[in-house]
Amino acid sequence: MNSTTRKSKAQLLVDGGDPEETLKVRNLVGYVDGQTTNPTLVAKNPEVRTIVSSGRKFSSQEELEEYRKIVQAISPLVGSAGVSIEVFADLDTTGEDMLRQGREMFSWIPNAYIKYPCTHEGLRAAQMSIREGLRVNMTLCFSQEQAAAVYAATKGSKAPVYVSPFVGRLDDRGENGMDLVKNIKKMYKAGDGHVHVLAASIRHLKHMLGSFALDAELVTAPAKIWVEWARASFPLPDKNQAFEDGDKHLKPIAYKPLDLNREWTDFDIRHDLTTKGIQQFVADYKSTVKQEPESLSK
Repeated sequence: MNSTTRKSKAQLLVDGGDPEETLKVRNLVGYVDGQTTNPTLVAKNPEVRTIVSSGRKFSSQEELEEYRKIVQAISPLVGSAGVSIEVFADLDTTGEDMLRQGREMFSWIPNAYIKYPCTHEGLRAAQMSIREGLRVNMTLCFSQEQAAAVYAATKGSKAPVYVSPFVGRLDDRGENGMDLVKNIKKMYKAGDGHVHVLAASIRHLKHMLGSFALDAELVTAPAKIWVEWARASFPLPDKNQAFEDGDKHLKPIAYKPLDLNREWTDFDIRHDLTTKGIQQFVADYKSTVKQEPESLSK
């Protein structure tokens, strides 16, 4: 660890798809606890962009192989929070197909976490995955109800389950994304601790420090936010100081008392931002892949 670094209580992950970038962050800060990846970040990988800009696109299998190579290069650079690998899922992909992909991806590296979306089929895949011993990160979380369903669907997991509330995307439409992190943490106090909050869609240093202050177990941020943190001499929030987001134009998200003992199917997990997030990932995936007649979910 860099001698000037004051390590946060939260585990810190790089949000990206470039191993060279991960290595630069580790050299700058002295450590990287983990990494989050997704189809958009893989599409932005320098090697992938070079190939695509030359006019060539990958087959589905070549794209999968490229993803495998990327995460295998990242894997030894990070610590115990592991590397989150996202399945390729559109709105029609079944839980069984997500699980099939998840099994393969889990075999790529020893520290894999498989990312499923916070949808009905994604939660089915998560429930089946934890029964098989796969580690899971539930992504595109935009509501407390989705986080409650993640908790209920993954009870009994031997490894920590991650749930990833997307702070910045809620901010983008005028809602206070930090409130979602706060509300999920408050709700989980009544639980058994098997689900850890991974604050995601971090747009600036204030988001990162706010996530620290709210005791998120993990925070994933792009390399530029890590650099900003380093240049500011690795500030940490005062543990006795409540986090104030300062963005008074953002609409507060009210806390809802939800019973974590209910069946996961009892919760209303529908959210338009989850749908839009999946559609964006599909578009980014298709931007690097040859047009094929089969559905993405086949």
